[in-house]
Amino acid sequence: DVAPRVVNLESAGFPLLGGRLDYVQGHTAATLVYGRRRHIVNLFMWPNADGDRTTKASYHGYALLHWQASGMTYWAVSDASAAELDAFRDAYSLAP
Repeated sequence: DVAPRVVNLESAGFPLLGGRLDYVQGHTAATLVYGRRRHIVNLFMWPNADGDRTTKASYHGYALLHWQASGMTYWAVSDASAAELDAFRDAYSLAP
């Protein structure tokens, strides 16, 4: 049900390590896995018709960044800092 937007972010310091399909909140989610130094960034995504918004949180030592854009919902989760996730979102969103 989900065709993920796969972006090469190696030049921004986030090499693509792999991908998988997950099941999140009752629906299928595409997941891309990126690296960042010694950290892993999991990017979960699925279609959503809601508007654009961004939410940040932390949970048990993990940074979470949620945003919606172009009909998709994105959740980035990592043990990297919140600032690293902001840099990841910016790189992913601005990539061609």
